[in-house]
Amino acid sequence: MKSKDWLVIVFCLILSGVLLTAASMRTESIHQAREEMGLVANTSLENAPPSLAFATVAMGAFRGLIVDILWMRADDLKQEGKFFDAKQLAEWITTLQPRFAAVWDFHAWNMAYNISVAIPNTQPAERWRWVQNGYELLRDRAIEINPRSILLYRSLAWIFQHKIGGVSDDSHRYYKRELALSMRDLLGENPSSDYFQSLIEQSGTLEQILADEKISPFLKELQQADETFSDKSKLVANYLTLRKTPGRFRKEVFAVVDRYRGTEALDNFDLFAKAWQLRHVWKFDLDFMDELNRTYGPADFNDPNDHLPLNWEHPASHAIYWAALGLKKAGRPEQYRIDEKNTDRIVFHSLQMLYRTGKVILYDVPGKKPTIYSLPDLRMFGSCDRFWEKIITKYKTFEDGNPKAVKGGHKNFLENAILLFYQAGHQKKAMKLYQRLQREHLIDPSGHRRDEYMVPFMTFVRSRLKSELEGIGINDAIEFIVSVLRESYFCYAIHDDDEAAGREKMAQEIYDIYQKKMGLDEPGRMGLPPMEWFRYQAFVAFLNDPMYPEQMRSSLIGRIQVERPDLFEKLRKQEIQFIEQMQKQQKEQE
Repeated sequence: MKSKDWLVIVFCLILSGVLLTAASMRTESIHQAREEMGLVANTSLENAPPSLAFATVAMGAFRGLIVDILWMRADDLKQEGKFFDAKQLAEWITTLQPRFAAVWDFHAWNMAYNISVAIPNTQPAERWRWVQNGYELLRDRAIEINPRSILLYRSLAWIFQHKIGGVSDDSHRYYKRELALSMRDLLGENPSSDYFQSLIEQSGTLEQILADEKISPFLKELQQADETFSDKSKLVANYLTLRKTPGRFRKEVFAVVDRYRGTEALDNFDLFAKAWQLRHVWKFDLDFMDELNRTYGPADFNDPNDHLPLNWEHPASHAIYWAALGLKKAGRPEQYRIDEKNTDRIVFHSLQMLYRTGKVILYDVPGKKPTIYSLPDLRMFGSCDRFWEKIITKYKTFEDGNPKAVKGGHKNFLENAILLFYQAGHQKKAMKLYQRLQREHLIDPSGHRRDEYMVPFMTFVRSRLKSELEGIGINDAIEFIVSVLRESYFCYAIHDDDEAAGREKMAQEIYDIYQKKMGLDEPGRMGLPPMEWFRYQAFVAFLNDPMYPEQMRSSLIGRIQVERPDLFEKLRKQEIQFIEQMQKQQKEQE
């Protein structure tokens, strides 16, 4: 080997040594930066078997191997129905690999869906606790560590939309009521946009509030009345509990509140406490909440450009918040990702849920927690429609100009909206939507014309009603009409007269269509009973339905007697005929 070659080798060795030395000198600063950025998971496992704790320390860089083994075992336990054991393994995995988003998702799903339903439905409070554990895990821990994982935002939004907002769980009404009550305590009933602005302005810290000259005397008196209020970390929570259930505290504490009632000190601290709870417990960004209110809130029928706040008592609003936040922080609009498309879908379907069930009614029952019901909120149509058009445009570029499961869904949405607005008495709005349906969806994806959109408006409406009655027998038709009229009595009982009139109109339409097509057109076949008979049967069904509070049912009778004497007289006559008929049948049997 030539001397020149030896010189090159020596030079390379010296250069390698210098570079390795320089790199080693940077190791400490790199490691420190990784810790500051939260990229290092060096926390120890709590309550783990000694063998697992030892293995994680001894294997060091081989933590990933341990995680793989634990992950496979956790999945096997879930398949075997051993949900509590799977939960424990998932906790260890999240400690070992906190940036493993899939295991946070697994862990939350296991608690909200598997463990919750493993508890009997006779214990809805215990079930609700596990559902809460699921969404709190994602909201309070997982997203904080993985703020750029759209999977976690989508999973959190899904729990609110599907688990709490849906009907698949036997205890879903309990979940909805607890969520609605929690929000009403903080936002009040039907909060205005100005109220949200006042919450946003409460940006001070707890230390600043304690030092405020106007508020501090009130807080000091609370502490003197009950030492519980001396714990600063629980001051806000205890105060909100006091306002909700004063019986849990000494009488002297509530006496302090009474003395300050109507004062600036109490009003300011009350507003601060609610804003603090929304920010620090519910993890809401109040500015982003307000942005969603202005973007997606229900439109005022008198001024379509004026948006009222979303109904935060409804789980769909929470689903919109977390899905929209995920799209904002972790979305990549320039790139097609199925997780992002599914998150977009959650926003839309949650808006659609608010459109169909957005009016939340908490009906007070003396001595008990309120009963919860929901009704459509047609004011949400515009927000729902605009967002759907937005995602159609977004996914056209990704799916060859024909976004799958998006454009077709929008067509169905418009068809249903036409019928809903028509039944609610908004005929002009229904006609405009029908004209739009003709413009935008007359030609199907295969290039063929939809002839069902070429008929006059009333023909289309009646055709939609007929399609819903297609294939059902006379008994099903009777049950259908009675159920619609029963809903109208419910709406009337809660003083939602527009909804009540809409359902009465719908019942009459169904009656006329079925009577003509299924009754009179078939010789020798009897048609439906008179409409008065349906009204009476629905009225009796409503009065005998234990789902509705007794107070609501009894007050309905008085209201009909005073405000609808014509209807009351028809019901009374029908009752007499019904009793006479029953007596006649009894005599014939004897």
